[in-house]
Amino acid sequence: MSVNCRQFRPTMIDRARGLPLDAGHRRALLAHAETCAACARFLDSQMALSAAMTSLAAEEPPDPARYSARVMAEFDRAHRLPAWRWAIAACFAAAVFGGAVRTVQWARVEPPQAAAEAVDTRPFLNIPYTVPLAPEEQATILRTRIPAAALISAGFRVPVSDPAALIDADVLVSQDGRARAIRPLSIPITN
Repeated sequence: MSVNCRQFRPTMIDRARGLPLDAGHRRALLAHAETCAACARFLDSQMALSAAMTSLAAEEPPDPARYSARVMAEFDRAHRLPAWRWAIAACFAAAVFGGAVRTVQWARVEPPQAAAEAVDTRPFLNIPYTVPLAPEEQATILRTRIPAAALISAGFRVPVSDPAALIDADVLVSQDGRARAIRPLSIPITN
């Protein structure tokens, strides 16, 4: 579309809508439409649109009471889930909840030991696909026993022969209650 075409588009729309144009603008528009096929098509489509809108405006609008019951029934039908979908959703929710309870069995947090004991200097390993703690964010360390299978499924390399084995670990939990890092206590693990 050339610069010339762009300057004629608003005038074409005005012409198609039946707005009055001065004789000079009208002649220039029609002369351009005769030489530019794209603008001629655009003007024809705008004239057809105006004609369609005029014919729709002339028709009597349908009685809303006649159609409202049909529209509402169709809306209800479209938004009602079949019973089997609810059953699948309930089974999935139960499986996720059961897996979460079984995977993360938090042990009772032991009270802090005497100040004379040395602080554990082993590093925490970030849990894959989690956002690391911000420097100013507070966290809590929870001592727990985690199934080796849970660590393996999270992407850690765990040197155990039995995936059901429980591993003692400290878990770093952020203010929002999400586990962010882990420090294995009973065996070495890597990620």
